[in-house]
Amino acid sequence: MNTPDRYNPVMVVLHWLTVLLILGAGLLSDSEGGGSSPINIHMILGAVLLLVMVIRLVLRLTIRRLAWASTGNAFFNKIRELVHVGLYFFAFLILAFGGLIAVQRNLIGYVMGTGSVVQGRVGFFYGALHEFGWLAIVALLFLHVGAALYHQFIIKDNLLKRMWFAS
Repeated sequence: MNTPDRYNPVMVVLHWLTVLLILGAGLLSDSEGGGSSPINIHMILGAVLLLVMVIRLVLRLTIRRLAWASTGNAFFNKIRELVHVGLYFFAFLILAFGGLIAVQRNLIGYVMGTGSVVQGRVGFFYGALHEFGWLAIVALLFLHVGAALYHQFIIKDNLLKRMWFAS
């Protein structure tokens, strides 16, 4: 069985859509809910992100994948695996705790126009974990982008071509 040399176009779309949704939702967050930031947009982006992440995970487990790009260094190759697992883990952690916050603070009712936000420290612990997940994912994104640029410009293996559409 031949290993493909670039990602399936559906996976490419899902990859870049995930980036946009994570950054969009993260930058449109509001720790108080119902304040000056558009919590409804944040929640809608989170719901779409959940759908995209589930589809991504199912496809990742069912379609042929590319061989891992090697750095030529066993330590860096292990870090690569941990970063990829971490990105999935923290994305789902953010989504899970975001959902719990939405339920506890009645944010779903607020967004649907059928209720008001529960104020106070309701969901404080979940909020802290939700925010920690965001900070972790930002750190992992920096590592991920840095590694992609390292491959592209230092190793010069044209790695970025794999995660773009065929030309």
